[in-house]
Amino acid sequence: IKKMKPFFTLIFLAIISLSFAQVVEDSVVMGPNYTNDVFYSLSNGEVSQYSGSSWTVAFYNSAMSAAIMINEARGVELYKVTDDVSQFSSIVDTVGIGSWTNLHDVDSTWAAYSAFEGASTGSQSNYGWGEYNFSTHIISASRIFMLKTIDNNYYKVMVVKKQTGAFTYRYASLDNAFDTTIVVNVPDYLYHSYAYLNMDNHSLQSREQNADNWDFVFMKYHTIFQGVGYYPVTGAVSKEGLLVAEVQDLPANADYSGVSFKGLKNVIGSDWKSFNQATNMYTLADSLTFFVKTTSNEIYKLYFTAFEGGGTGKIKFNKELIVSMVGIRDNKESFDLHSVYPNPTKGNAYLVFSTEQSEKIEVTVFSLLGNRVFNARTASNIGLNTIQIDLGNLESCVYLVQISDGTKTTTQKLILNK
Repeated sequence: IKKMKPFFTLIFLAIISLSFAQVVEDSVVMGPNYTNDVFYSLSNGEVSQYSGSSWTVAFYNSAMSAAIMINEARGVELYKVTDDVSQFSSIVDTVGIGSWTNLHDVDSTWAAYSAFEGASTGSQSNYGWGEYNFSTHIISASRIFMLKTIDNNYYKVMVVKKQTGAFTYRYASLDNAFDTTIVVNVPDYLYHSYAYLNMDNHSLQSREQNADNWDFVFMKYHTIFQGVGYYPVTGAVSKEGLLVAEVQDLPANADYSGVSFKGLKNVIGSDWKSFNQATNMYTLADSLTFFVKTTSNEIYKLYFTAFEGGGTGKIKFNKELIVSMVGIRDNKESFDLHSVYPNPTKGNAYLVFSTEQSEKIEVTVFSLLGNRVFNARTASNIGLNTIQIDLGNLESCVYLVQISDGTKTTTQKLILNK
């Protein structure tokens, strides 16, 4: 472990209150058939609503990511067609769709593994839709896709490149009568998770609030069922940086001490309810409680009390602020996972991260289904740190490596290829 800079002056005032907690009853209404996505703040309630069908694909707002998500829960489908990008104009039908690979997003993370990346060959330079050039730092197109929109329009798609934070994205109708190329400059969407494109009306959408203003969004999203198939569900998806712990206990008895807080976006998810075929109604999991640690270091207890289904899309829940912390610092914290290498790896991997505090770091590795397969704690020094993890006992697959300092969490994709 290597130190890079001296310790900075730290002034920290923590005010912790466990006695003033008050249960607040609240609800959101997504509308019939879950029409809208509802952005919600634990401290301020509902923030905004946007039509869940207002976007087709979403470009992740990070200069270091190649992630492009699809709105699969609303009907978008994505297929890998060919690795020969010169054939773009020659593709004029969907005759081969039965043999094309159907691609899906992973619902456990905002950015580490998207549908367009699902065509990856597993090599370190391959990002699914394109190849990374280590000299120019440009990802260039290496595949052609077919995409079906919410309005059942079929477009052939090629992500031409990503360079200095901007995606160049081309899509065309099958008869080539419509052929457009747009540039999505993701830094223009600062403090948002994504820049959204509606391929039915050909418009870019800014449909999120500033990330500081909300904690999770109630929405329809696609998930995998027991590793065998994908289907749409309705639930709560956490924003990046939010930490959530699930406790299998009644809300009156549930305790967050000693539990593992996760930075995955689907910890709350949709499994707090199930459909009862006999009554034709939804049943809530009454012995299930969530503890949510916000980016401002507050901890809430959250549990659901009613779900009315697709008739109204109304979801009722109780929340309780159980820990309030106010932090005052004279320097901004810096905590980041810079690199996971080698990637792919045959077993051993090195994590390079930086921190401005000397503290314990938790390293957790998840499968794409959200199962924790590795966990360890280690001390860190101020500045740049390098630690080694051994995943040699795991199966060859794609994993999500997450590190946390207890306040901030960051995640990267790791390919294990023995």
